[in-house]
Amino acid sequence: MMFSARLLPVVAAGRQYGDSRREKGGTGTRSPDRGGGGNESDWMQKARKLANKRASQFRRERGAQPVTPAQWRRKRKGEKGDEYGYVEAARGYDDIRKVADDKDELTATAGDGLWRVDFGDLAEEDWDSQWTMTQDEWKSVERLAKETSEPLQALQVFEDAGLRRVNPDISAGMLKIIADKAKSARVDREELSGIRRDSRVAHLLGMCVAAARRGSDALSPVSVANAAWAVGIISTERANSAEMEVLAARAAQVTEDISKRGIANLAWALASCRHASEELFQQIGIRAAVTGLKGFKAFDISTLVYAFAHLGHGADGFLEGLDQWFAGGAEEDIGKEAADANAAKMAASFTAHPLVNTAWSLAVIGGDALRSRAFAALWGEICARGEAAAAEGATVDPSLDGDRIQFGSWRGKNLNQINQAIVAVQSAGGAEALGLRPAPDSLLAAAESAWMAQRRPPVVSWYQRDVASILSYMGEKHEEEAVCGGYRVDLLVPNPVGVPQQSGGIAIEVDGPSHFARNNPELALGQTRLKHRQLRHLGMSVVSVSVAEWEYLESVEEKVEYLREKMATPAA
Repeated sequence: MMFSARLLPVVAAGRQYGDSRREKGGTGTRSPDRGGGGNESDWMQKARKLANKRASQFRRERGAQPVTPAQWRRKRKGEKGDEYGYVEAARGYDDIRKVADDKDELTATAGDGLWRVDFGDLAEEDWDSQWTMTQDEWKSVERLAKETSEPLQALQVFEDAGLRRVNPDISAGMLKIIADKAKSARVDREELSGIRRDSRVAHLLGMCVAAARRGSDALSPVSVANAAWAVGIISTERANSAEMEVLAARAAQVTEDISKRGIANLAWALASCRHASEELFQQIGIRAAVTGLKGFKAFDISTLVYAFAHLGHGADGFLEGLDQWFAGGAEEDIGKEAADANAAKMAASFTAHPLVNTAWSLAVIGGDALRSRAFAALWGEICARGEAAAAEGATVDPSLDGDRIQFGSWRGKNLNQINQAIVAVQSAGGAEALGLRPAPDSLLAAAESAWMAQRRPPVVSWYQRDVASILSYMGEKHEEEAVCGGYRVDLLVPNPVGVPQQSGGIAIEVDGPSHFARNNPELALGQTRLKHRQLRHLGMSVVSVSVAEWEYLESVEEKVEYLREKMATPAA
C-alpha cells in the first residue's frame, strides 16, 4: 500500500505502536473474537474490568430505580386457551369482547396499558354504547376526587373507577379536576411536566381530542372549554400544538353554546399555551358584538382582553362589545351621559390587578382600543385610585428593587404596566388628544420609579452573540444589553455606518421562540409588540431578528446580507 509523504510519519508511528504492543504480548490489532477469549489483549481486559467496576459503583450510589406501580402493569397474556392474548389492559378496565371471528370490539396498544379506540370506525348510534360509567357513578367518583388535595391523588381515584369506562364528557371533567388540584396545590413546573406525560392523563386528553376531531356531541361545548383549560394549566407553553388546534377548531364551531366563564377559560388557555386561533377569536368577537358581553364578570372581561392582546388577533368586534359591557348597553339606546356613568361604575368594580391588567392589555392592542370607552373608564379609575393613594401619604422608595416598590394597592408589576400604559397614551398624542383625564403627578412618578428600578439580570443567548459578532464583522459599533427608556435592548447600534442614517440609532432585538405564537412563528406576542412600538416612540428604528430565520443562514455572507437588508428597511 502506498502512502503520501504527508502521512508517512503517522503510519510509521502507528506501526511502531503496534510492534511495541506485540512485544508485550498484545496483538497490535483488535481481536476478531469479541467474546473476550484468550486473543483479547491485557489492556482491553483491564479496561473492561474497570468499566464494569465503575458501572457497579454508579448503580449502588444511584439506588433502586422506581418501577411501574402494580396497578399500572398490564396483563400481557391470558390463561391457557385465551385466544385474544389479553384478558385485561389495566386496573378497572373491562375485558375485551369478541364481536366477530376476526375482529375485537376494542384493541389495546402495547406499552402504556391504556385503550385506543378507533373513533372513525364507530357509527354514531354505537357511540354511547362504548362507555359504561353512568352519571350517578361519575358524581360519586367526582365527589371522592374533590376531597383529595393533590392531582395525583385525584388521578388515582379516577383510575380505580376505571378509565376505560368514561366517555369524553367525563374525561374532560376529570381533566378539569386534575388541573384544579394542580392549581390549588401550586404544583411546580417539573411536577406538572410529569403529570402531563402520565399515560392516564394522556388517555383522558386523547379521548377529548378524538371526540373533538370527530365533532361528536359526546364532548359538549362546555367540556371542550374545560379540556382546553386543563391543558393550559397542566402543560402551559409545553402543550401539544396539534391537540390545542383540534380543541380550538371545535370550540370555534360551538362558541355560542359555551358558557361565559368557559369562553374566558378557553381564551386564557390559548394565551397561556401561546396558541393562535384566528377563527376562534373571530367567533368570540362576533359573540361580543352581538351580545355586548352581557353577563360576563369583571374577571372574565380582564381575561378576554388579555388573550386578545397577547395573541394579537383582530379585536374590532370585541372592542365594540366591550364598550357595550362597560356602558351597560348601546349608547344610542341609553344616551352618552348614562353610558359614561355606567362605564365609570363598572371600572370601579375591578380589583387592583384586573383593573391595571385590562388597561395594559388595551394599550397593547393600541389604535382604536386607546380611544374606546372601556379604556377611558379604566384610565379614569386608575387615576382616581392614584390620587387617593397620594392623599393617604403613599410614597415610593427609589432604593427598593422594582418588584418590591408599592404605591397604594399596586406593587412592582402593576406599576410597570401602568407606566407602559402611560407611554402608550403619550405615543398616541397624549391624554388630551385621546379625551382622557390627565394622570396625577404622583402616579406618574411612582410608575416611572418602579419601571426604572427594575434590576433584571441580562440574558444573552447564543444567537444574540452570533448576531453581535456579525455586526462587528460589518464594522458596526454596537452596545449589548443597552438600557433605553427602561427597556433592555439586545443590541443597540447608535450610529450605523452601512445604512442610511437613523436619528435615534437602530435597536436590534434577537427574538427567540418565546416571543412568538407556537403555531405561527411570524405572529409576535403582545409584550414583544408593545416593546418594539415604545422603542420606536423613543426615536429608534427597531429591527427584529427572528431566531427561526437566523438559524437557516449558514455563511457569514448570508448573515451580513440579511442584517443589511433588515437595517436598511426597519419594521414600521
